[in-house]
Amino acid sequence: MARKSRKNIDAETTAPVSQAVYYNAAAYTRLSCDDKKKRGDSLETQRNIIENYVAATPDMRVVGVYSDNNATGTNFDRPGFQRMMTDIEQGRVNCIIVKDLTRFGRNAIDGGYYLEKVLPSLGVRFIAVTDSYDSNEPNNGLLLPLKNIISESYALDIGRKVKAIHQQNIADGRYVGRLAPYGYLKSPDDCHKLIVDEESASVVRQIFGWAADGVSVHEISKRLTSSGSPTPSYRNYAKGLSKATARSSMEFWQPTTVKGMLEDRVYVGDMVQGKTRSFGGRQVKVEKAEWVCVANTHEPIIDSGLFELVQQLRQGIHEQTLSKKTTPFSPHIFKGKIYCDHCGRVMHRKRQNKDGTYWVRCVSRGKYGEDVCGIVSVKEETLRESILEALRLRDAEHSGECLRFEQATLPRNGVTSAIETELKEVNRELCNTGRFIKSLYESLVNGIITQDEFSRLKQGYETRIETLNNRADELCARCSEIDARKAAHDGYAEAVSASVNMGGLDERIVDALIEKIIVRSDKSFEIHYRFDAEIQKEAA
Repeated sequence: MARKSRKNIDAETTAPVSQAVYYNAAAYTRLSCDDKKKRGDSLETQRNIIENYVAATPDMRVVGVYSDNNATGTNFDRPGFQRMMTDIEQGRVNCIIVKDLTRFGRNAIDGGYYLEKVLPSLGVRFIAVTDSYDSNEPNNGLLLPLKNIISESYALDIGRKVKAIHQQNIADGRYVGRLAPYGYLKSPDDCHKLIVDEESASVVRQIFGWAADGVSVHEISKRLTSSGSPTPSYRNYAKGLSKATARSSMEFWQPTTVKGMLEDRVYVGDMVQGKTRSFGGRQVKVEKAEWVCVANTHEPIIDSGLFELVQQLRQGIHEQTLSKKTTPFSPHIFKGKIYCDHCGRVMHRKRQNKDGTYWVRCVSRGKYGEDVCGIVSVKEETLRESILEALRLRDAEHSGECLRFEQATLPRNGVTSAIETELKEVNRELCNTGRFIKSLYESLVNGIITQDEFSRLKQGYETRIETLNNRADELCARCSEIDARKAAHDGYAEAVSASVNMGGLDERIVDALIEKIIVRSDKSFEIHYRFDAEIQKEAA
């Protein structure tokens, strides 16, 4: 039998087999809370199953692993999934591989829409390994709707059971929180039962004692910090119940923490739960009338008489505070943007009197101690006037820079058009290179080339594919950079124009123009504007 010709086999002009396709596959894995209790569903196990499948498929390679940990399958709003869909739309992926259909999703309607409409329209192949499902196989989709419905029913059934058990525990007065309230521990015999932690319970008794003497929550928080009493966050960290955070955030007691403790009936032995409810994947607050209160569920730390006395005193303070608020507060347009130059913390806004005079002050000295910070403050009206005047000057002084910035970004359409043209060429070459690898494999099967030749040529093509993929990423990033710079400049120009024309500031303008304001102890301040570096860069 005559040997087939091997002439020009390694040339890129080798005629590809008709309709040959090389698959750049995305390995998608997902794990929910319920799945963690099952063996064989870990992210690593799912990935191993997918990689073993790809290893046995010569015309396929994994170009990316996309994972969603602790993510429900009842919707597709998952970071890893959305990132995978973005890469699909940009042409980097043309095949999705999952362990089974439940890893892709448990929503019958949305899952069916993706598998039957979205992915076919994008030319994407879908494979569920253990379900033996491959969208390229004829008649393989007959059982797909039924499997999706079964998966969704399973998810809904599990969700209903978990919710029912949770609600029953609340109704029975069994504690369902992750961490025990300050002053208590979870019983080692029953995680739904609270027992007194004498170490922190003494601090609780001290807090209620001070409150009964008329001490304010701010003063109580200062006394606790000065005495070195461990905060709730530090107590949980010290006991290994939570991960470490910034040390400074665990050293100081906050007035809001003290206020919450003084209002919590858990310290008189009553269990009050159901203060929030899950709605659309978010925790929303529930009206106080709907809270579930079960009396005498655990040992109290303080007696009910002391608790009621504190509530009466606090109610009187609250009513007295309301009576002083004869005029409503104006909007705080600088919220979260003014920082103390001495301690670096965000400064707070205070109304000095009823005529509406506002000051921005650093409260670190009063909250944490005199050695923490100095006396730093500035009148809000002074800030407004100075910023407006500065913006008027900037509007005139930087008009030339802004014009040059606009001229630098005007060719954006032409630049983007050239980038898009090159990107299409890169994608076309990627497809061709994939076909060459497919033809190489068929040449190997037919005995036209040896295994060594196949490996050498295949490695060269794969290196070329990697280079092309990197270039595609660079081109997409360049387009995004041009768009971001143009949008940033447009926002800057619009905000400056609005502030000058309106003769005033509002929250939208401040947010668009100002990064932060640093206030010094001599009442001087430094304004950090947005887009300064960008404008200077283009003007240089």
